[in-house]
Amino acid sequence: MTTLGSAPTIPGLVYKGFLGSGGFADVYLYQSTSPIREVAVKVLHSRVLSEPLVRQFAEEANTMAALEHPYVVRVYSSGLTTDGRPYIEMAYYADETLVQALDKGPLPVADVLRIGVQLASAIEAAHRVGLLHRDIKPANVLIDRFGDPALTDFGVASHLHEADDQDASLSVPWAPPEAMFATAPLDRRGDVYSLAATLWHLLVGHSPFEVPGGDNRPTALMVRIRDLPVPPTGRADVPDTLERLLRQSMSNEPRLRPASAEDFARVLNAIEEEVRLRPTPFKVARASSRTARAKPPAGVPAVPATRLRPATAAPPPPGTPGIPADATRRRDAALPDEPAGSRKVVVWGIGLLVLVAAGVTAWVVLGPDPDERPAPLPTPSQDSELGIALTPPGAPVVTGVVVGAQVTFTWQYDYAAPGDISWVVTGTGAAQRLAEPTLSLPYDGHEVCIEVRIARASGGQAQTQGTRGCAP
Repeated sequence: MTTLGSAPTIPGLVYKGFLGSGGFADVYLYQSTSPIREVAVKVLHSRVLSEPLVRQFAEEANTMAALEHPYVVRVYSSGLTTDGRPYIEMAYYADETLVQALDKGPLPVADVLRIGVQLASAIEAAHRVGLLHRDIKPANVLIDRFGDPALTDFGVASHLHEADDQDASLSVPWAPPEAMFATAPLDRRGDVYSLAATLWHLLVGHSPFEVPGGDNRPTALMVRIRDLPVPPTGRADVPDTLERLLRQSMSNEPRLRPASAEDFARVLNAIEEEVRLRPTPFKVARASSRTARAKPPAGVPAVPATRLRPATAAPPPPGTPGIPADATRRRDAALPDEPAGSRKVVVWGIGLLVLVAAGVTAWVVLGPDPDERPAPLPTPSQDSELGIALTPPGAPVVTGVVVGAQVTFTWQYDYAAPGDISWVVTGTGAAQRLAEPTLSLPYDGHEVCIEVRIARASGGQAQTQGTRGCAP
């Protein structure tokens, strides 16, 4: 347990408690003296102070501050502690994360639909300023005192033109297959996949490809995510249209998913109407809103102002009641019965009918036209990028060397090919994608182990069994 004596000193903030710890940073509870309020402060670990991580930490603060969205955790300030470590001062959410909310059991369908639309609007806002989140999962969604979600942890976010980062970490259970096997460029549809996986998790109580009582190590999950169809939720109260949307949004082929977070949200709105719930407002900044970014202080890296063209607003479907932006939301109660014949509903097609009226493409719910489907993925006997048949990579031979407070692992394997990707699972269970066969980790005198798996750049000819190596 962290104590007051070990908490960092930050001018203007009074330490109150320890909130949690991650791989690169600790989070503390402080009280701001002016204005007086409780704040959460994320502080980078002293043992990982390196130029790339410090720059990434500063960009996270700039990214979250620039979004200014009601469903993104608000950043108040950033700076250095008295011992020289970067920190981010953020809004404090006293209630829980979505992980803790699941302690009471899977969430009601109405709550999942509402949270899905709210998070989709936050993700769409990030995409419109050129940012991918890349780590959407229940643990990265906080809940405020009104029961609304707030997306946090943009630590691995990237700009759309820089999304092909070969050294990015990710959370395997909710990650799209192209992020793990390099089968397609990372784009907005990767975030859509992770959002759909998160909603599936909220409906069931565990991630989509987790097998209760089975082998759920990251390497086993990766293979199931790549090779198996999305399982149904198994809940009788989940509409078929929602099952279909989740399955479509977690397709192995990105082009079969909704093209944007906004498209995903519009389908969720249609499903809300199908089950006679009031549609949750989709919130994005108006086109006339000021979107210029503030210039960061000297010495703090700026987030490049890459922007996307805003999506064209779709007209409301005929007959949809108008809902003011600040209207009180009715979450669980069904709308009053309407006179017979006032609403024509085709059970499986209601989402499509509303979406067509709203100007959203029908493939989001029903899938693309067969003539527009992409070419099939490469077969196991052919590497599509190199254009030659390849022998599957051999099992890696992992070697670890300890020097001082650091252990460096390297590995070799037979039949290496250009563009091979190494997937490394550390003792924390986190998977990391590396372009080079080497990884350095902190060493504290105890045994350090990793598991290495090799994947071809195209996703074919993967070496599916991981090899374990330990040091010393």
